Amino acid sequence: MRVLMATMQLDIGGAETHIVELSKALARRGIEVFVASNGGAYVKELEDAGIPHFKVALNRKTPASMYSAYKALKKIIFENKIDVVHAHARIPGFLCGLLAKRYNLRFVTTAHWVFDTRFPLNLLTNWGSRSLAVSDDIKQYLIDNYGCNADNIRVTINGVDTAKFSDSIDYSDIAQEFDFQKDATRIVYVSRMDTDRSFAAHKLIEAMPVLCDNIKNLETVIVGGGNDFEKINAEAEEMNRILKRRAIIVTGGRTDINKFAASGDVFVGVSRAALEAMACKKPAIIAGNEGYIGIFDESKLAVSIDTNFCCRGCGDTTTEKLTADLLALLGDDKVQYRKALGEYSLETVKKYYSVETMASDALKMYISEIKDSKINKVDDAAELADIEKYLIHGNSPRDIDIMVSGYYGFHNSGDDSILDAMIKDLRAAVPNANIIVMSKSPRETANEYNVSTVDRFDFVAIWNLLKKTRLLISGGGSLIQDVTSSLSLYYYLSIISMARSRGAKVMLYANGIGPLTKKYNLPFVKNTLKKVDCVTLRDKDSKTELLKLLPQLTSAQVTADPVFTAEAEQDEAVDKALGRAGIDGDKKFFVVSVRDWEDMDPDVDEKIAQFGDYVYEKHGIMPFIIPLQSRFDKDISEEIEVLTTVPHGLSRNGYAPELLMGIIGRAEFVVGMRLHSLIYAAKMGIPSIALDYDPKVEAAMKSIGLDYSLKVGNIDKDKLCQFADEIVENRESLCKALRKKSQALRELAKSNTEAAVELLKK
Repeated sequence: MRVLMATMQLDIGGAETHIVELSKALARRGIEVFVASNGGAYVKELEDAGIPHFKVALNRKTPASMYSAYKALKKIIFENKIDVVHAHARIPGFLCGLLAKRYNLRFVTTAHWVFDTRFPLNLLTNWGSRSLAVSDDIKQYLIDNYGCNADNIRVTINGVDTAKFSDSIDYSDIAQEFDFQKDATRIVYVSRMDTDRSFAAHKLIEAMPVLCDNIKNLETVIVGGGNDFEKINAEAEEMNRILKRRAIIVTGGRTDINKFAASGDVFVGVSRAALEAMACKKPAIIAGNEGYIGIFDESKLAVSIDTNFCCRGCGDTTTEKLTADLLALLGDDKVQYRKALGEYSLETVKKYYSVETMASDALKMYISEIKDSKINKVDDAAELADIEKYLIHGNSPRDIDIMVSGYYGFHNSGDDSILDAMIKDLRAAVPNANIIVMSKSPRETANEYNVSTVDRFDFVAIWNLLKKTRLLISGGGSLIQDVTSSLSLYYYLSIISMARSRGAKVMLYANGIGPLTKKYNLPFVKNTLKKVDCVTLRDKDSKTELLKLLPQLTSAQVTADPVFTAEAEQDEAVDKALGRAGIDGDKKFFVVSVRDWEDMDPDVDEKIAQFGDYVYEKHGIMPFIIPLQSRFDKDISEEIEVLTTVPHGLSRNGYAPELLMGIIGRAEFVVGMRLHSLIYAAKMGIPSIALDYDPKVEAAMKSIGLDYSLKVGNIDKDKLCQFADEIVENRESLCKALRKKSQALRELAKSNTEAAVELLKK
């Protein structure tokens, strides 16, 4: 999984430290993390941890700056194949939200604080489809002010690395750098020195005269940089002049915060900085711009957690409050009190503010977004294991993952079953894939298969959609042939050519190749197929035909028809269908499926009817006549039915593929002319007799391993009866062999999907 953290900048601050620690913790778990910001003090720490940083001006609100940042983020996301974009501030959230809407990105946020909700600033705020809130009150703020769904928000923490922030850290180098007093009592204050964050620093400076009068060798260290730094520094210098000594040290922005936290006797501040000091076993006074909690102890735990140690709604920070609490903590007689508070502070951090818990919260949000599940119901350890199949590997400006071209929407059972199996296999491999199907009946296909559709003859719409498409799948079925018509061949080749010209990858998916009987079609076929990215073929004869055309395409893989991965309908539905056809109880039956064909034996209907009478009279097996494509097969099916004199069944309109497979799975054998009647039989482990009208039928029987086949031009009824006798006599062994073959073909059929997913990864 690849995650992009987007934030304004990486100077000193609680949110910034949160992002750095979260990024490192996720990287330790194997997540590929990238960070985009305007830069700052923490960039080196990220890069030292092997986390790439991209400098993007995400801290400026001018239209020109935001447009440049938008383009930079887009480039980062697509070039690095980012799976989830995670924004941490208003401007990054706004820009990432625009990109997410335009390119269908997975976009989430963390709310570290509250924003001004007045117009027009509220228009710049986008919280993504899921959010982490660093406290319960911020979660409520998101719900109340932005209408965010509570089910899409998870409360997280400011996790602290207790190995990095520890009382055992050696801070001698900063003591030397800033000339700390020996044997001093030291107050440490850490914050970003912006006007909306530095209020307590001003009050701490004001408190110094009274504090110095009561505490000998008192030293206050103020750490951080920002737009209020110069004012803070000037006040500190003026106070040092009044006190006639260097009682206040102002350091500016630093990244070695852990050393400053470890150096103090008492900490003053809020949020993450307070927690980091507490991890160093330092008693803390929680004071900031948004309120005042005071000395942290067990009685302040609930309010501190509720406000994420930010004091929202807890009264104002005043000089008097700070002075009183600091005097209560400082002095030689308060050593044991400070020690006890420090121990409790560390316990609190370990129990409630582990950096690993913070990383787990983020992972749960990412998984929730990727799998479209509830954010607070995710088990990150279990659900991360299969996350790869939910990812389209690498975002792309093309927001249609797969477009499917084939003979769909014509109510042909074989092609419908191919589409059904293909979509189910692709969705199992990549559950969130955005699939669109070209169909003769777009609305029906959309409803049946839960996909987007486009009219297969709306070439303007197809042309525009292909510009957004990553992969065109052409197949399955026998699309590259001119026996049906040259127009059909031109149609499928033209769709492939359009896809290539629009920049989409192309795959022939379990295709049958040929026959190609017209020489004038061959140049178009050759020029088109040599440009495809991947070819899988459903039988060996198709590969032979392909290599005659394009000998260089040796990489074409022989797989199997997608239908071999399909599942048949359950027994209850099959029982009802058979009952309606008059075949109920223990009655044995065989399936007959034929189609009209111009070169067919003129007496085919009479011969098939006589064959059905023979099988019933000799073996007690009823004929059950089923059309696979009703509008073309219905007439000949009814002609056979009229001539049949023994008990029989007839389905005038055919069945959905899953139900037909279930019915065939109950049959003694199948007599089939249409290819997929034979494939359904092989799939279900049932013997079949082929009425061969096309080379694809002969190729299918070869791949299945059966020799029962007759040419439709002149059907030998006696031979047909002989085949039936042999099948009835040897049915058990034939079924056993077919079930074994079916399983092998099922595994080969899975290779089609695997090849498609590999193309999506590229």
